[in-house]
Amino acid sequence: MVSKKDDIVEMNIEDIMDVPNEYYSISVPKLKIINAIKEGLDKKKLSVRKLAEKVNLKHPQIIRVTNGNNYNVDTLLKILDGLDLEIEIKPKNNKKKKSF
Repeated sequence: MVSKKDDIVEMNIEDIMDVPNEYYSISVPKLKIINAIKEGLDKKKLSVRKLAEKVNLKHPQIIRVTNGNNYNVDTLLKILDGLDLEIEIKPKNNKKKKSF
């Protein structure tokens, strides 16, 4: 769907290419986690190294998470705990956000 608003054309990426379901089931949640961790670091005024010391991890482990690379749940939970964040599990909202 293409819409025009004040001479700004808004397009959905799906208008020009096929987006695999994995994007919505894995990539979008990872981006939410990454953004929450980065915001938590900013709010706490912590560097990745300081957070790593605080939660007894090596800073490359935290970098791996903030880059969206594979990591284990224990690492994620330690990072979130160090930032006073937690995971909330809830049913999916099956509406895909498609505007870019």
